[in-house]
Amino acid sequence: MENKNLLTINFEKFIKNNKNIFTGKNVAIAVSGGADSLALAIISNKFKYKYNYKLIAFTVDHQLRKEAAKEARHVKKLIQDIGIDHYTLVWREEKPNTKIQESSRIARYNLLSEACNKYECNSILLGHHADDQVETFIIRLEANSGLDGLSCMQEKNKILTSYGQINLIRPLINTRKKTLIEICKNNNISWIEDPSNLDMKYSRTKIRKLLQESDVFENFNHSVALFGKLKLATYKIIYNYMKDSIKFNETGICKMSLDNFKKLPNIFQKSLLNNLIKIVGGKKYPRKSSIINGVIKKIISLENKNTTVGGVYIIINKDSILMSRQIDNSLKAQTLISDKNLWDRRFIVCNNTKNKKITIGPLGEKDYLLMIKLNKIQKPSINFNAIKTIPTIRVLEEIVSIPHLLYWKSNFWKNNIKITHVEHELLKKYENVSIY
Repeated sequence: MENKNLLTINFEKFIKNNKNIFTGKNVAIAVSGGADSLALAIISNKFKYKYNYKLIAFTVDHQLRKEAAKEARHVKKLIQDIGIDHYTLVWREEKPNTKIQESSRIARYNLLSEACNKYECNSILLGHHADDQVETFIIRLEANSGLDGLSCMQEKNKILTSYGQINLIRPLINTRKKTLIEICKNNNISWIEDPSNLDMKYSRTKIRKLLQESDVFENFNHSVALFGKLKLATYKIIYNYMKDSIKFNETGICKMSLDNFKKLPNIFQKSLLNNLIKIVGGKKYPRKSSIINGVIKKIISLENKNTTVGGVYIIINKDSILMSRQIDNSLKAQTLISDKNLWDRRFIVCNNTKNKKITIGPLGEKDYLLMIKLNKIQKPSINFNAIKTIPTIRVLEEIVSIPHLLYWKSNFWKNNIKITHVEHELLKKYENVSIY
C-alpha cells in the first residue's frame, strides 16, 4: 500500500511540475496491454479532472502476431471501461525481411505521431519503468556500450518523426514494475503478458530473473541515474561546441576545425563524432566505440586519409574536417504522406500541395548529369558525393523541384514545398531531441 500511495503522490507532483504538458491539454498515452502501461492509464486517469486535461489512449497493432488484433480489442475495452477514449493504430504496410525490430519501432512512432497530430496531442505518456532501465543498462553493459547506451532512457525527450515532432514523457521511469502490477491487481485489471518475457533464450528474460532473485537492483538503478546525468552534462558541452564551432550548410554538409577537434578530450571527440554521424548520415544508433576510435585515429594522424562511416563521407583537409552524406542502399525515395515529413532522418519536408503522388529521394548521379546537360541547374561547388544525395522532389519520376540547386519546375513547387535540414531543428536551443 505504501508503494502505491507514494506513486500517487509522486505522479501528482510530476503533474504540478509539468503543468505545460497537462493543464488544458489533450494528452496521449501509449497502452500496449502490459501491466506497466495499464497502470499508467489508471493513475493518470485519477487526476484528469483536477488538473483539467483529457487522456486519449492509443494501442499499436503491428500485425506481426495473429493474437495482436484480439489483444488490441481487449485493451480497448479495459481502457474505455475506466473512462478513457481509445484508438487502435494498425501498421498496414508490407513488413521488411530484415531489421524488423527497428522498422517496427519507426512505424510505431510514426503511427503515434500521426495520431497525436490528428487528436491535437503535443505529448505522449509511455509506461517505461525502473526495471526496464536496469535491464537495458545490463544488456548494454554486456555489449560494451558507450555513454549513449548506458544512459538509457530519459524522463522527457523529443523525437522527430515523419509526422513532425512529439514529446515523449515517462512519468514511471523511477517506479518498480512490482508496484505497477499491484495497481492493476487492486483495480481488477487483467493485463497481457508477452510470452517472450518467460523465454529464457532472451538475454532480457535472464536478467529479469536474476534481478528478481538478488538485491542488486538499487545499485544498478543508481548507476543508470549517474550515467543519465553524465550524458546530459556531456551533451550540453557538445551542444555548445557544435553551436559555436561547427557549420552546416543547407544540404547538410558539416564543416569543423581540425585543430579545435584535436584539442578536445577523447570522450568528447567520440561523443561529438557519434552525434554528427547520426545527423549527417541519417542514422538512429551510435557507431561502435572501436569504429569511432578508428575514425579519430585517422583524423588526428598526419596522413589525413579520407574515410567513410555510418553513411558519412569524411574528408580530412589540412585545417578542416568535412562530413557529407554517402550514397548507399539506405538512401531511398519515399512518398510525402503528410503535410510534414522526415526524409532520411536528415530533412524536414513541408508539403502544402495536397498531391498524393509526390516523392522525395536522392538526386542521384544519372539525374544530376542530365539536369546539367539540359541546363536546368548550375554545377554547384560542393563535392560530387554530396550532390548525389541532395533531396529531390519528383512526381511520377519527373523532377519538379531541387530546392538546394535552385531548380523548380514552376513557382507552384517553389511556394508549396519547403525543405529544411534537421540540424536547424536540433540546434535551435539545447533540448534532448532525437529522431525516432
